[in-house]
Amino acid sequence: MNFHSSPMSLLFILGLFMNSVFAETSTKLEFKTYSGYFVSNKFDPDAPSSFVALDNQKQFDQVFGVAFVIGDKSPRLAPDALKTELVLSAIRRGKAFCTYRVSSVTEKEGVVCLRFQTTSKKSDSASFACPLIISIPKGKYQTVEFHENGKLVNRLAIGKN
Repeated sequence: MNFHSSPMSLLFILGLFMNSVFAETSTKLEFKTYSGYFVSNKFDPDAPSSFVALDNQKQFDQVFGVAFVIGDKSPRLAPDALKTELVLSAIRRGKAFCTYRVSSVTEKEGVVCLRFQTTSKKSDSASFACPLIISIPKGKYQTVEFHENGKLVNRLAIGKN
């Protein structure tokens, strides 16, 4: 068979190329960011950083509590949100206050990729536990990769509980 002379062969090769290009793309996931929570001092207290994927309220309550501040309008999870959503969190601890900005949340072949930027403001005396808390729709995910400032910092296996 002469591939150079058949228009069908050219279309076949082009189809294979396009299929491989589309197979390599990631799907953007919708996400919501939350604040107004503190990290429980019983959760992983000595670790400089923690990474979690939480799929039910009991798990969430073991890691986070609601910070009550007068006049606070922080976006918080709806009471039944964990029935349909998965919470992902990165927590930084230490003598610096850390802020987060999510760049993207994508999924490819069961791997969720959470990309975020951090900035820190050092403190001479106070210690902080600063969480990034987001939710994504529940799905058939196997792993979450946390990418901080362009670097893979944690790979977390997740599964059915």
